[in-house]
Amino acid sequence: MKAVVLAGGHATRLWPITKNRAKPLLPLGEQPIIDYIVEHLDDLDEIIISTNEKFAEDFEDYAEEFDRDNVNVVVESQGSEEEKPGTIGAIINLLDDEELEDDLLIVGGDNYFGLDFSKLLDFCEEKDGPVNVVYDVKDFDMASSFGIVDTEGDEITDFKEKPEEPPSTLASTAFYFFPEDQISLFNEYEKHFKQTDVPAEKYLDEPGRLIEWAHEKTDMYAYSFDGDWFDIGTRKGYLDATKAVVGENKISGDTKNCDIGENVVVMEGSELENVNIENSIIFSHVELKDSEVRNSLVDENSDIEGADLNGAIIGEHTTL
Repeated sequence: MKAVVLAGGHATRLWPITKNRAKPLLPLGEQPIIDYIVEHLDDLDEIIISTNEKFAEDFEDYAEEFDRDNVNVVVESQGSEEEKPGTIGAIINLLDDEELEDDLLIVGGDNYFGLDFSKLLDFCEEKDGPVNVVYDVKDFDMASSFGIVDTEGDEITDFKEKPEEPPSTLASTAFYFFPEDQISLFNEYEKHFKQTDVPAEKYLDEPGRLIEWAHEKTDMYAYSFDGDWFDIGTRKGYLDATKAVVGENKISGDTKNCDIGENVVVMEGSELENVNIENSIIFSHVELKDSEVRNSLVDENSDIEGADLNGAIIGEHTTL
């Protein structure tokens, strides 16, 4: 079995902190986000990180720093967010270019999954068919914000993208298994939609469409788990994931006369003085004085004084 970790997006919703940094490499506690996935797949034959040319070297450095010997980095053919092939398109291109012949796990590298990977692998082996990892959000109003699968037992019987009236509360996550003998579904899917009037950017960048189409072609299964799941695509998602993973505050920098609330990370080399702060991440080598900071991200090497930040994302080397 091999794994493909998708890490080719430009994460524009988290700009400017991801303008020059791949989102899966953002720190989450003591590790980059992507490492929480890779460390659980260490026994697989190969882990392929699919990324863009801009961040390829960063992922190669990550694999070396964290001693991930079975990690290989493959570059998607794109130069910008507008040129990205889409989630499904990236997988199709990878399958065409690499001629992968093995069972495949496919996972979004900007997600945090608090699941037992060994139980997932056992489930995939037992079913010997395509599997979508799903998460029960346990609230029908919340479910309308996700792609939702409906099931009979473990088998997927329907999929609806952000439905007004969800048939269940099982949200589809960016985590899939395809046995080797059904990898051809990707090319069959692309061939089908090329013959329709659906725009390519939709069927190549909306994984739910693959589930919607594939479950009618073959038996497809849902694997639900009870741990945490975070799609770290927004400021709130990043802060929520940090709270779940880090737990208590993590203060590695210097603080003086500060009122520090819950879910605060201050990275090494930063200096805070006379700051009221809560639910925020301060990256390394930031000087922050006489300020109020709530629900915010402040990138490294910034110098801020006398500011009132709430829901802010501050880029590196910013002076306020």
